Amino acid sequence: MNKTIKSISGILTMLFAINLLSGCSAEESTQTEQTATDVEVRTAESSPSLAGLTFPASVESVNRANLSTIVMGTVSSAPVTVGDRVQKGDVLVRIKDDQILAQKSQLEANMVQAKANLENTEKNYNRISNLYAEESATSKELDDISTMYEIAKANMEALEARMNEVNEMLEYTTIRAPFDGIVSRKYVSEGDMASPGHPLVSVSDPSSVKITASVAENQISQMEEGSTVSVTITSAGLSNIPARLTAISEAGDPMSRQFAIEAIIEDESINEQLKVGMFAQIHANPDQAESLYIPASAIVERGQLTGIYTLSDSNRAVLRWIRIGERSGEMVEIISGLSQGEQFVADPGQSIRQGQLLSVR
Repeated sequence: MNKTIKSISGILTMLFAINLLSGCSAEESTQTEQTATDVEVRTAESSPSLAGLTFPASVESVNRANLSTIVMGTVSSAPVTVGDRVQKGDVLVRIKDDQILAQKSQLEANMVQAKANLENTEKNYNRISNLYAEESATSKELDDISTMYEIAKANMEALEARMNEVNEMLEYTTIRAPFDGIVSRKYVSEGDMASPGHPLVSVSDPSSVKITASVAENQISQMEEGSTVSVTITSAGLSNIPARLTAISEAGDPMSRQFAIEAIIEDESINEQLKVGMFAQIHANPDQAESLYIPASAIVERGQLTGIYTLSDSNRAVLRWIRIGERSGEMVEIISGLSQGEQFVADPGQSIRQGQLLSVR
């Protein structure tokens, strides 16, 4: 009898413990279920297909100047560095001008003498011209003074032209910023030798940028000026940004058989994120077909199946299987399983599971 009571007591104790554990487990499950995971949600939107033509490109300034000089001399000062902001007229490079100033001083002295000679010859010319009119001077005397007068004028004009050249050379010993911008390249330092035609410094206007690329001759006929293209700039976190094709070169490089094209992003807020020199890609879609693209980070792989997480009406995670197409950079084309206007989780990571409560940020 005692054994039976002890056995029944043990069974009751076990049942109580099981019920207690089950209750705790259910409570924990309920708590877990009610804890929402913070996620970023995006809306699927169609955009020009990226499956067309793609060209490597770069971000360049619309206003860019490679500054050089017409004189040869030693760089006496180069007070700017790459990245410096400059205003129009700021000094960028100075070249030693001692020899040019010496030439100018010599020219000024010669011009004083030439001017005095011209004035004296002009007086004699006027005097003999008057005498000749009164038949008091011979035609030979008039011819001689006329020749001397023309020579004096020619000599003065030659000195003035030479002075203009020297003044222009002096202007090229001080290289100034042609517009407001930043120093994008610097080729010389103090003590270097500046040579005619060789660049000294480059200035770019970062407030106005363009996307440039080269297109092969067998593809250039598919490009049309004014058409819409898309641009991807990974370093700026930009993908499939609409742009307008603003220029197509009429003449290609005879060596590479490549034609230059230019595109402009018309959204100023996006242009502010760009820096001159960034690598880019131009995507052209001659047929203007549209496809549905989502970030690759939204893709979930389960074995050989590919899916994404969407949201139910109660903000629960719903794993939906999809079929993908072309990949372009960080974007993936959706062929089926998702429609335009539907919402999806942009980056589910490893923490989201089917039916999990989500909090949209």
